[in-house]
Amino acid sequence: MPTSTYDKQDPRTIRALFANIAKRYDLGNSVLSLRLCHRWNRQLIAQVVTPQQPTVLLDLCCGTGDIAYTYLQHTDLLPKSVFMVDFCPEMIEFAKSKLAQVNTDIHYIVGDAQAIPLPDATADVVTIAYGIRNIANPAKAIAEVFRVLKPGGRLGILELTRPTHPFMRLGHALYLKTFVPVVGRLLTSDRQAYDYLQRSIRHFIPAEELINMMRTTGFTDTELTPLSGGIATILTGQKAIG
Repeated sequence: MPTSTYDKQDPRTIRALFANIAKRYDLGNSVLSLRLCHRWNRQLIAQVVTPQQPTVLLDLCCGTGDIAYTYLQHTDLLPKSVFMVDFCPEMIEFAKSKLAQVNTDIHYIVGDAQAIPLPDATADVVTIAYGIRNIANPAKAIAEVFRVLKPGGRLGILELTRPTHPFMRLGHALYLKTFVPVVGRLLTSDRQAYDYLQRSIRHFIPAEELINMMRTTGFTDTELTPLSGGIATILTGQKAIG
C-alpha cells in the first residue's frame, strides 16, 4: 500500500512532540488558523453525520477531543457510545477533561490508527481531523476504518492541505515556513513541534491521492471539499450496504 510521502521519523518521536504541546494544542490551532479551524470542524460534522443519528461515533486521532466535543455540543440526540482513539496519552487526558460533563458513554483508548483496537462493524461514523498526515501508512489506516465501520457508515477526514492556485500556494508556503514555527514557539515554547507541523503539511500526499485511497479501499459516494482556498480539505465517503 502507498505510504505518506513525508517523514519517516520514529512514531515515538512524533508522539513526544504532541505530548509536549498538548496543554496549548487547542490554542495553537485556533491562532495559527486565524480561528478558521472552528468553522472547518463544524463543516466536517455537518458533512459526515447523516440525518439518521449515529449510534456509535469513533473519533480517530482524536487529539484533545475537539471534534467529538463540537459534535456533542451541537446535537440533541447523543450517540449511545463514543470511542476516542489517539496514539498520545497526553492528548487523551485533555480529551477526558474536555468531555467530562458529556452525558454519554465515552471510551478513551490509546491506540494506533493502523490497527484500530475495535471489532469489525462497530462504528456508524468515523472522523479523522488533522491526524492522517501523521500516520506512516494512511492507506492502512483507511482500510482499518473501512473494517470497523458498519455497512452504510461514513468516514469524514479533515486535513490541512496545500492550495492548488500558484500564487496562493506560494503565500501558503511562506506562511508555513516562517509564521507557523515562530508563533508555535511563542505559544508553546516548542518550535520543533511546529516545525514538524509545517513540514508535514508541505510534504504530505495531495488530497486527490488520499481520496483515491478511499475509493480503492471500497468507499463509495466519495466527495472532496476544499476549504478556505484549499488550505484545508474535507474528504467523505460511505461504506456500501450489502
